[in-house]
Amino acid sequence: MLNQSSRLNPLTFTVIITGDEMLCGKRQDSHLQFITGKLSVLGLKCTQCIIAGDNDSDLSTIIKNAINQASLVIITGGLGPTLDDITRDAISNATGIPLAEHPDARKELEQRFQSIGRPMSQNNLLQALVPTKGTYLSNPNGTAPGLIFDLEDKIIAALPGPPRELKPMIINQLIPLLQNRFDLRQTCLSTKLRFCCAGESNIDRIVRKTLSEESKISVSSLSQPGNVDLTLSIIPENEADKQELDHCIDQIKNALGEFIYSEGDRTLPETVGLLLREKNETLAVAESCTGGLLGAQLTSAPGSSTFFYGGAIVYCNLIKEKILGIDNKIIEQHGAVSRETAEKMVAGVLSKFGSTWGIAITGIAGPDGGTPEKPVGTVWLSIGRNAGKTHSVQLKLFGNREAVRNQTCIYAMDQLRRIMSDLKIHE
Repeated sequence: MLNQSSRLNPLTFTVIITGDEMLCGKRQDSHLQFITGKLSVLGLKCTQCIIAGDNDSDLSTIIKNAINQASLVIITGGLGPTLDDITRDAISNATGIPLAEHPDARKELEQRFQSIGRPMSQNNLLQALVPTKGTYLSNPNGTAPGLIFDLEDKIIAALPGPPRELKPMIINQLIPLLQNRFDLRQTCLSTKLRFCCAGESNIDRIVRKTLSEESKISVSSLSQPGNVDLTLSIIPENEADKQELDHCIDQIKNALGEFIYSEGDRTLPETVGLLLREKNETLAVAESCTGGLLGAQLTSAPGSSTFFYGGAIVYCNLIKEKILGIDNKIIEQHGAVSRETAEKMVAGVLSKFGSTWGIAITGIAGPDGGTPEKPVGTVWLSIGRNAGKTHSVQLKLFGNREAVRNQTCIYAMDQLRRIMSDLKIHE
């Protein structure tokens, strides 16, 4: 078991993500953000993340280097029963801690296979091997337990790769273990502000004006076309530190509040859905250049069936006429990408679906189809209320086809959010 008497604060930790598939572009990392997000609130800071292939000697060298630099090393993946699952042996080689079959781990493994009605092959017994100095973390969501290698003043935690196994293991088992082992009573205060349709440089300018040179607040941002997530964190030593964080957040809200759609992890589709549900209102969409992407994003919000009626993907002009009842003379005179066509699309989708609100999108996502008058990235967005006013705006967007389509959906949802919240709309 763990040496409970060894207590120090591991201010920094290293994450090692294993798998050849990560290095050859077959799979994208989905772990780092989750791990660092959960551990940062304990006052821990990740100083490096390493992607390692499935080579025993290479991984052992990487692990040796990592434990020389941090008190906590977290390794994901490579705990299965196959030949390329080398993590447990690599850690054992790097630390000199042997592995031995643990009777409780074997019993849990056998019960897991019984519960899913599958026979357990001999190679699965590899997953019952546990470090002789350390312990294991039960895995009710899979067959590979987590492994804790105890180096007295350091810990190596080896966790399974599948997210449905890794995430609950971190929350329910690893975090309590770390809190107890390293006496982590100090909590990091952190606030995430989510912006859309605001330039990253503009946000940065406001933040720089808000923070003093002596400020203890750390700032991190994640930017994607149309979206910026800004996280402000501080490990408070006194009440003044907490007040400093609150003051900084208030100043940013005062300057950029109209661009903030969420304080926390709520997504833009969830924010729009919440507004619609609070007002008992509904939405339908008519999409041309986004090809159903807006509907897909809106229905990613839990409970979307309560506010989203449906959508019409009207890519060609004939379908715009047949499904939405648009007079072909409108399209011939003004073009498919025009205010007039977009507003007729809104009227058509409101009539067809009977929703409270309608959103219509028509544009040129590229890479072809642009003209000098209407270059690639030109989009007309119209939002109308049943028996109410219609708001239309022309967007000039940049980037490849995917970027234009994604930004269009962000602007569409943000425009509806602004209209429903009585904020300044995009014009």
